[in-house]
Parts: sequence; C-alpha cells; structure tokens
Amino acid sequence: MSYEIIDVNTNNLDTIGLFCKQSQKKETGYQNKLEWIKARFLEGLKYKILKVKETNKYSYRGFIEYIPSEFNWRGIEADNFMVIHCLWVVGRHKGKGYASELIQYAIDDAKHLKMNGVVGISATKSSYPRKKIFEKMGFKKVDEAGDGIFSLHALSFLESVTKPSFFPISSENIPDDEGVTVLYTHQCPYSPQVIKDVEEFADINEKAFRSKLVKTVHETKEKALHPYGSFCIYCDGKVIPYKAGLKKLILKK
Repeated sequence: MSYEIIDVNTNNLDTIGLFCKQSQKKETGYQNKLEWIKARFLEGLKYKILKVKETNKYSYRGFIEYIPSEFNWRGIEADNFMVIHCLWVVGRHKGKGYASELIQYAIDDAKHLKMNGVVGISATKSSYPRKKIFEKMGFKKVDEAGDGIFSLHALSFLESVTKPSFFPISSENIPDDEGVTVLYTHQCPYSPQVIKDVEEFADINEKAFRSKLVKTVHETKEKALHPYGSFCIYCDGKVIPYKAGLKKLILKK
C-alpha cells in the first residue's frame, strides 16, 4: 500500500501520537492536547491520521478530527451534525484526493449515527481548509464570519433540517479597554506558540497583555469565541480574526 489512514483512539494514542508537533512531543502544547483529546474520545471524537509511503518509509502527512456537534469546540451552532474540527494534508500530497477521503470518514460516521449531516469551516487566511475541498464533496455554504474570512459549509442529509450557523460574537464578552487579550483552549497544540507571539507583539507595541484558558465546551459557546474556536484575540476592544491581523491594526514601534 502507498498509504493508509489510521484510526487513533484510546487504545493506541500513546503509541501513534498526534499529527501536529510529532517531533516536539515534550512541549506543553502537545501534552495539553493529549490530555484534552483523551476526554473528547469519551464524547465521540474521531481522530484519523494519513500515513503515506515516501521512498522506503511511511510518514504522517495529514489528519482529520471531528466530533458530534453537541460537543464541538468551534463557534458553531448545529443540531445533530458531525463537526469537523481540523482537516490538514501537507506539502506535495495536497490535491491527490486524501482530504476528500478523510472527509468521507466523517460523512460515513455521521450517517451511521443517523445524524443530520456534516459541517466544517473554511477560511481565506492561514492554514485553514479552503472552501473548494468542501464544495467538491457536496457541501453548501450556510454562513460566514470575520468579514468573510471564515465560511461555514454543511452537507445536510435531509432538506428539512435547520441549517448550522456561527454563534455571533457578543459585544458583552469583548474587553472594551485598551490592550491585548487571548482566550485559548487546549484543542490546538499550537496555542502556547500563539500566546507567546501575541504577548511579544503586545510588548513591542506597549500594550497590556492578558491570556485566559477556556476549559469547557460550554464556556467556548457562551464566550462566543473566534469562529475557529481554538483561540480568540481581542485588541483595544476589537476582535482579531487571525493572528496576522494584529499587524494591520497596530504598527510596530
């Protein structure tokens, strides 16, 4: 076989590990994610890694993470849908159908559980999935956020179901004072690096800095975090949809 897709679960997690930060397993972000995902397995989370043969060895080159909507850690409101948290295929393996095959696992599991469909997020910035991969699989755009940066795509199995949507970010939850605030979760192992980068940015620009860990899925929804859910940045009372957006708001001194 030239590739295989591995189902990572409680029985093999310690052996297989995670896709992200494979070479940095001792880092805080990786260890936090390990503990986080163990709890999520009990809620129906699925985590599958794409393993591709390159020359004489197999290497991890992609993964998908999805979970029933009741337990999703994104800014998504959906009734009995499967929510794709993450989808990533790297390097020269893009465009070979691997992402479609990974999404198909989520579709098949959703149908097996008699759910209403599958939903995922695309974005025009950073490493988030692009909309074309969802369109290719028959998903329809049902909502957008962040001035059009983020789009929500749903594949509904029945026409009569309520369309999923993004939770609106409530102004009551946005700090109105000057400074930079990061809300983050352990869902993403890169969160510690994001926090470090934003703190350095705040220091350079002489801004007060705060960070807060969001510990539960309910708090994620109540706080109406960044649509992608892993972290949210507020600067001077404004929501920053992605980390690089800070540079557009404040010029370095």
